[in-house]
Amino acid sequence: MPQKDAITLLDDDHKKVEQLFKDFQSETDRGRKEHIVRTICTELTVHTQIEEEIFYPAFRQKVGDKDVADDAVHEHQEAKQLVSKLESQGVKDDMVLELQKLIEHHVQDEREKMFPQSRSAGMDLDALGTRLEQRKQELMEQQTV
Repeated sequence: MPQKDAITLLDDDHKKVEQLFKDFQSETDRGRKEHIVRTICTELTVHTQIEEEIFYPAFRQKVGDKDVADDAVHEHQEAKQLVSKLESQGVKDDMVLELQKLIEHHVQDEREKMFPQSRSAGMDLDALGTRLEQRKQELMEQQTV
């Protein structure tokens, strides 16, 4: 598989989770819905970790827009709280919908603000993509879905 730059890799993750939310909404089987939510939680846990460990620090250093990065981290914290509730309290449709809306807003912010700023600031997105992919593989191997 050809190397993806950081933005392509991160946005592919976004698209995957967006599709999982759609799958959840259209699914009627409770067991299948629970599996979809576990997959969403795993994907979001890994995705937020690689962004916070690798992408956001590089963004802060090169772009310097502290507000955009801080807002993204704050949104991650909200998402992590909902993921934790879903994992501990079980799948509740209203919580999944709340998580979906939060993630949709977060993704929109990244697509409209952070990603364009990253490209225009000349971040080394290919090198970051390699680092993100390697770390993502490590973290996914530690997860059980």
